[in-house]
Amino acid sequence: MDSDDMPALSADTLAVLQSFLEEKKEQDERFAKLQENADEVFQSNQKIDMSLFQEDWQLSQFWYDDATADFIAERAYQNTSDGDHIAFISSPTAYVAFRNKYSRDNAFVFEFDSRFDVFKDQFVHYDFNQPLGFARAADLKHKFKFIVADPPFLNEDCLSQTMETARFLAADGAKIMIDTGAIMEDLAAKLVGAKITNFRPAHKGGLSNEFRCYSTFEDDELTWLAK
Repeated sequence: MDSDDMPALSADTLAVLQSFLEEKKEQDERFAKLQENADEVFQSNQKIDMSLFQEDWQLSQFWYDDATADFIAERAYQNTSDGDHIAFISSPTAYVAFRNKYSRDNAFVFEFDSRFDVFKDQFVHYDFNQPLGFARAADLKHKFKFIVADPPFLNEDCLSQTMETARFLAADGAKIMIDTGAIMEDLAAKLVGAKITNFRPAHKGGLSNEFRCYSTFEDDELTWLAK
C-alpha cells in the first residue's frame, strides 16, 4: 500500500494521541526522578504517589482505588504491633498506602515488577511460579505476623502457589488477608482457612470479575459473612 493510500488520522484522534504521549513522557520523567533519588526518598520516608507506577496489563496489574488501599493498609496496622513484620504479596498498591500512612520499618513488598525496587531493602523480587525461590528466603521464613496477598492471576495455580509463599512466611498466629476473585472462595478456605468477609476490594479502572476479600481473622471493620 502506498503511503498516499494510508488512512489519515482525524484532528481529534491526533490530539488525543498527542495528549497521551505527552502524559506518558511526563510520567516517565517523574519516575526517572524517583529512581534517581530513591535512596533519599527511602531513607526520609517520603510519601510516594502510586500514579508514578503505570499499570502493566501484561503483568495483570490493576491498582486498587484509594479507599481499598487505605482499608487494607489500616487492617495491617491495626492488627500488628511495632516490630512485627508485614508482607504485601503482589499487592504494591496496599504497600504504598501503608508506607505513606504509617511509620513502620518492617513492611515488605513481594513483587515481580522490578520498578518497585525503589523501596530498597523492603522490596523482594517475587515470582509466584517459584513460590519459595526469592532472595533472603531463609532469613524471612516464619517472620511475618500479617500477610496481604493479591494473586496476579485468577486461577487455582496462582492462588495455590501464592499461599505456599504465605505459609512459608507466616509466623505463629499470623493473620492472612487475601484479595481475589469470588470464584476462589472454596480454595482460599482449603489452603489457609480464610473465610469470605464483608469487604469488597475495588480497582481504579474497574474489573469485570467479582472481587472479594478473604481472611483468617476478624476485627472491628473486617468481619466474616454468615453462611
